Parts: sequence; structure tokens; C-alpha cells
Amino acid sequence: MGTVPAFGGADQALDMVHAGLGHLAAADATAMTPDEQARYLRGLEQADAILTAARATVLAGFTAARGYCADADYSPRAWLMHHTQVTRGAAAAHTAWARRMVGHRLVLAAMAAGQISESYGRAICQWTDKLPEDSREAAEEILLAAAAAGMGVGGRRRRRGLAGRRRRRGSYLRRGNGPHCGGRGQRGRPR
Repeated sequence: MGTVPAFGGADQALDMVHAGLGHLAAADATAMTPDEQARYLRGLEQADAILTAARATVLAGFTAARGYCADADYSPRAWLMHHTQVTRGAAAAHTAWARRMVGHRLVLAAMAAGQISESYGRAICQWTDKLPEDSREAAEEILLAAAAAGMGVGGRRRRRGLAGRRRRRGSYLRRGNGPHCGGRGQRGRPR
């Protein structure tokens, strides 16, 4: 994504983030060309991945230090809900990323560098969590390399499966088995 600029501290960096995002939120997207809109959308996905990695890092430190106890909250999730005005679901997603930091350092590093999106990172973590612990890092390297090469997480098999279902459903309806086809009216799998 580029070099990381030097800031006087975290507060200054956060002020710059707010200023930049505020500028983009106020921009007139209808006046942009489709190429500009696409570039901004790609950039915002990178920014979202970086934001997720940064939040996970800070939240993991906050959790380890039990910073939530100072405000009489019983967990980091409760603290997030009470002090950052996020829903229970959003707080759960944030704390899940903080927990993932321990076993998925390569994915978090790729997200922090803006190399993969948050959703790709989450999918890679979910896939590699199913593997034995000693195989996860090697699998993450392979999946991150595949993502960098442009391979999507959906994969060819999923797309082919959806097309096959569409074809089967189409032949089912062509034979007059659908509810509005005036055929035999039988429902179920085609023969």
C-alpha cells in the first residue's frame, strides 16, 4: 500500500484517519468517474482491513491489561458495547479478531499491510482453524499467496455448483413440475 508515515503519536494518527475518512465521506461520488469510484472502493476495503488489524492489536493489549475492569465492565465485549456504542454483534466480531491475533499472525500482518480484505482474512482464518496446529502457518502462507495472485475465496468449484443447481432447476420447471406450470404439480427432485 505504501510507506507508513511518521506521526507524533497515536492521537495524531487517529486525527488524520478521521480527517481522511471525513473527506471521503463528504465527497460527491456522483461527480466521480467509474474508475475513480472503483479506485476509492478498493482503497476503502484496504483501509477496512488495516482498521481491523489495528483494532485487533489494540483490543488484544486492552484485554491482556484488563483495561475494561477500570470501568467496571466484566469483559472486553461489554466494555465495547458500553463505551464505544457498538452492538453486541459488532463487539463480538471485534473481540473475535483480537483472539485470532494469537494464531494467525500472518493473516493479521497481510491485513495490516492492506494486502487482503477483512473478509478474505476471516475466511482464511476459518479454513486454517480446521487444520492441525502445526500445519496452519504453512496453509496460511499458501492461501495468502493465492489471494495475492488474484484467486478468490469462492473458488471455481462453488461457481460450478451454483451453475449446476440453476441448470437442474431449469429442467425441473421446463417439465411442468413447478407450482405455476400447469403440469402434474408434483414437487420434488427431477427424475
